[in-house]
Amino acid sequence: MEKRLIKRSIMQSGAIQQVNDATVVLRHFIELSAKLLPFFNELSKKEKLLPREAQDRQRIIDVFHGYKFDTSTSMILMNSSILDTIQRTFQQIEKRIPGEQSEADNAIEQFFSEHECLVTDWLLTDNN
Repeated sequence: MEKRLIKRSIMQSGAIQQVNDATVVLRHFIELSAKLLPFFNELSKKEKLLPREAQDRQRIIDVFHGYKFDTSTSMILMNSSILDTIQRTFQQIEKRIPGEQSEADNAIEQFFSEHECLVTDWLLTDNN
């Protein structure tokens, strides 16, 4: 019988560092989203914005439009669809018409549910 060798994938230290760096950047973006999305949601509910509020709203839009990412990244790095949830939540808030019902509130609740699970996982990981 012929013996078959199984190739083992061994991750080089440079690749491990890149994964760690990507995870840190992803965590930062998720935490930033946890602060910006609720604020953006509240601003988007208002019929009239003060000049400062309109400026803040536009800055938030610019931040989210400026981030270019593949939503599958969070599945790979964190086993979570959080980036897809963030993207959907942002889009729902952005298209909200002030004074009308919106799916944005449901989307933000889903985001916070996923966020809470991730934070719990991070605390467990950081404690090990």
